[in-house]
Amino acid sequence: MGVLTWMETFAAVVKAGSFTKGAEQLGISKSFVSKQVSQLENNLGTRLLHRSTRKLSLTDEGEQFYKHCNLIVSEAEKAKAEVIDSHQNPRGRVRITVPQSLIISSAGKVLLDFQDRYPEIALEIIASGKSEDIIDEGIDLALRIGQFEDSTLICRKLSECVFQIVASPQYVSQYGKPETPIDLTHHNCLIYASSKSSSHWPFRLPNGKEIKVNTRGKLSCNDGALILKAALEGKGIAFAPSILFQSYIDEGKLTLLLPEYAQPPVSISALYPSNRNLSRKVRVLIDFLSEHISGV
Repeated sequence: MGVLTWMETFAAVVKAGSFTKGAEQLGISKSFVSKQVSQLENNLGTRLLHRSTRKLSLTDEGEQFYKHCNLIVSEAEKAKAEVIDSHQNPRGRVRITVPQSLIISSAGKVLLDFQDRYPEIALEIIASGKSEDIIDEGIDLALRIGQFEDSTLICRKLSECVFQIVASPQYVSQYGKPETPIDLTHHNCLIYASSKSSSHWPFRLPNGKEIKVNTRGKLSCNDGALILKAALEGKGIAFAPSILFQSYIDEGKLTLLLPEYAQPPVSISALYPSNRNLSRKVRVLIDFLSEHISGV
């Protein structure tokens, strides 16, 4: 039994005016309450209460000690109330790392919508798809596309997407449409340098065989927004997750190329440390993302 528990019991007894009423408020037996107060007195090496059959009274030491106990118990109850309130009404800061392709897609809008829904949660968004050490970097949550290898992280699947090849209608009109993946070697390809695939674009042939085509082009950039802009302006052919392109395909601003050679869908996942209790603010963010991020 810790000193803080003894202090809480002592404060309850003094406030109630008797061991019996103090025990009733704490929901424990009178004998156990009396034992705890005695243990506290023994630990302090002084008597805190004058006991009689009629009433309890504080010694001088007990009166001084009660002031501290009352303050500590009050602060503990306040802290507990704040935690409960935070659980019911999540607040605080969440550090989240997100690949740029997700930020400039509909997922970026989802994060902004989340702040409208939970105005007391501050988001610190780090645009990165690199394999940071989430724990050492103090990151609460990481969004990732595809498989991950870190077994120390918990993974929750949010959605799925496929990697697509696209170009604008004007590009296709001017330079033609590739009929096979190998045809891409004769086209100006827009290389997203931050992607794991970079210039080596993966495909699955109709017979199930997987290949990679070494593409080339006049633009290589680690800014996904610029790659998207270049594709929309007819500068070349781009390769990225469908979540980035789908709305433009639906609007007719981009044309889907080589869909029959696309690899199977991959997961869009939320990753977080397995050795960290998932706070309410992070949990509601994951739930919101799962509900609102649309994939293939």
